[in-house]
Amino acid sequence: NLYVNKNMINHHGGVVLVGDHVYGYSDGPGWTCQNLMTGEAVWRHRVSEPGKGAVLSAGGRLLCLDERTGSLTVALASPDGWKEFGRLDFPERSKVPSQDKRVWTHPVISNGKLYLRDHDLLFCFELK
Repeated sequence: NLYVNKNMINHHGGVVLVGDHVYGYSDGPGWTCQNLMTGEAVWRHRVSEPGKGAVLSAGGRLLCLDERTGSLTVALASPDGWKEFGRLDFPERSKVPSQDKRVWTHPVISNGKLYLRDHDLLFCFELK
């Protein structure tokens, strides 16, 4: 083992590696930046939104999908701290009956397009 710690307690939203840092949602502390080589938590960002969810990285940015609201937050992927650039909400939410209406799918980028899914609905956004 390089190291073992609980600085990143990630349930199912995944993590991304950008440079020498790992970014993801840690149960309890919230969005976390962790130094890959040392395991040290560089910063934590705990607010109600974006809450727990999936993360994707593109163009030096983090795309954080809140599993409760389906809101996608765009933030800077930097060890210098959390800097939010904006948010994107689903144009429409699924009406498929589900236990708690959470969005557990991961965002996907392919050929310059961002794909977001909420149960039976799939949305495509062109990235610039």
